[in-house]
Order: sequence, then structure tokens, then C-alpha cells
Amino acid sequence: MKRVVLFVMLMMCAVSVSAQQWSLTPEVGMTAIKRGGNSFVDFGGDYGWSPRFKGGVGVEYAFKPGWFALKSGLYYTQRGYSEDFFNTPTVGDPNEPDAEVLSLKIKRHFLQLPVLADFSFRLSDDVRLHLAAGPYIAVSLSDRMSAYYTGYKSYGEGGYGSWGSGGNEVNADGYNAFDWGFSLQAGIEAKQWVMNFGYDASLGKEFDGDQIDLKYHTLSLSVGYKFKLGK
Repeated sequence: MKRVVLFVMLMMCAVSVSAQQWSLTPEVGMTAIKRGGNSFVDFGGDYGWSPRFKGGVGVEYAFKPGWFALKSGLYYTQRGYSEDFFNTPTVGDPNEPDAEVLSLKIKRHFLQLPVLADFSFRLSDDVRLHLAAGPYIAVSLSDRMSAYYTGYKSYGEGGYGSWGSGGNEVNADGYNAFDWGFSLQAGIEAKQWVMNFGYDASLGKEFDGDQIDLKYHTLSLSVGYKFKLGK
């Protein structure tokens, strides 16, 4: 995958004839992340969506007559999930809780490089519709984990007590630093302002011995400004 991306980037440089066809687009926006598959919570249920942040700079090379382009760039993105483990102790110790919940939060920070084929259609003199698709590769900069424990104790007559303890963020070990997947994107370009709606499907192995399947769904909404290079 790395060789494919490098080859495509070299082709973009090789076919460059005029700087008018290149552009840079700084972007910033929000994402919604959902982990694929079911959680390990005893009562079942899916992982929920969680808000994250995205930002970076896009690079575009437009082929004449202007309806087709190759897009790439470098973006900071986040992945992660929250997971609850429910347990009912079997030992009848009056000092132990009747039920306990361990909540884990995983946050991963990535640099992501997409390579997209972009097709655009003129809607008016100053407005174009963009549709793009292609693969991406990403590398993790940091993997962090935090945990929170809550115990519940029944005291009869409908009364109960609860207590909890929190933890600071620590490094989450064991995750693969490399990720890859597929991206879809739809956007509106009005003069030089750009608004993009995207979807990323993360397919890489999170751990050694893991299988290749859909790890994360990522929905994104970002805005940016296109700087056209050259005259």
C-alpha cells in the first residue's frame, strides 16, 4: 500500500505541466466515529458514535479540461471508543459490591494520507460539485487509554450505594501503528471556499494476529479555502 501511494504521488509530480493546475486546501472540521462490530458488554449492544476532530492540508492536481483531478494531502484524525465491562461478584462478602462496572476509553491519534480520484461538475459559474473516492494510509502518533471503576451495593429496602474511582490517561500498548482503508467524499466548491462531507472505512489490523475487517466508521464534515497555485 505504501508503494502504491508513493507511485501515485510521483505520477502527480511527473504529469505536472503548469502550476495553474495545482492547489492547496487547508481544512478543519469535526468527525463522528463508530467502532465496527458489537461491544463486549455482557448485555450486548453496539458501540456508539462519538465526536472527534479533524484538520489538515489537501493537495490537488486538476487535469484539463478540469472535470477530473487527483487529490491527496496530510490530515490529523482521531479514532477510539468507549467500552463497559459489567461484572457480578459471586463471593458473598458483605464488604464487596453486588455489581461493578469498568469503563475504558481508548483514544488514538493518526496522520492520514488519502489518494482520491475526484470528479467535479459545474453547477453554476462559481459553484462546482465534487465526488471523490480512493484508498488511504495512516500512522498512529499516540494511543491513550483511561479507565473508571464504579461499584454498586444494595442495602435492602430499595436503598443502594455507589462509589467510583477514575484514572489518568496512560499509553495504550499493543496497538498496531499502521492503518489503511477506503474513503468516499462529496463536496461543494463555491468560488474558493470548500465544504466536504466524507466517509472513511478503517480496515487495518489493530493488533497482531487480528483479521482484516471493518474496524471503524468515520463520518466527517469540514470546511476549507482553496489556494490555486500559479496564475
